[in-house]
Amino acid sequence: MQKLNIPASFVKVTAKEKAIQTVSATSQAKGSKKARHSAARLAAVQALYQMDGNEQSAPSVIREYVDFRFGETVDGEAMISPDRELFSRLVSGVAERRDDLDHMVAATLGRERPADRLLNCIILCGAWELLARTDVDAPIIISDYLHVTEAFYDQGEKKLVNAVLDKIATNLRN
Repeated sequence: MQKLNIPASFVKVTAKEKAIQTVSATSQAKGSKKARHSAARLAAVQALYQMDGNEQSAPSVIREYVDFRFGETVDGEAMISPDRELFSRLVSGVAERRDDLDHMVAATLGRERPADRLLNCIILCGAWELLARTDVDAPIIISDYLHVTEAFYDQGEKKLVNAVLDKIATNLRN
């Protein structure tokens, strides 16, 4: 295969173009407040799943995600950087109130928590946020966790998450 000879001037990026690319990448990675909150919820579910599988502590997994996973690029695309405060509060909050949350979910389901660890992590994050973040409307929280569920499942899991979180919200906020 013959190597192409492309003049350097053809691929040279001007200072102005570089500045535009940098601002664009920064804006994309940062995202809106809503997008950063959604990204924090997704990251918290993943972190809890990791904690369950590896028996990691909340501070350890929070540090790992903030130091090494936030701001990554995937397939050359800059990912939206999660809201660090919300992420940290979610992970540490679920870890601190795990027993209470497990009982709340079991009471809502009328049985033990879901056997599927990832599904359980989604429900636990949503339950903690409905319990602790009364400044955020329940439908906003539930909607975001339904989107998280859709990222991993395509069957009836979304209906289960919706039903459980809606019942928890009704019990906690009415």
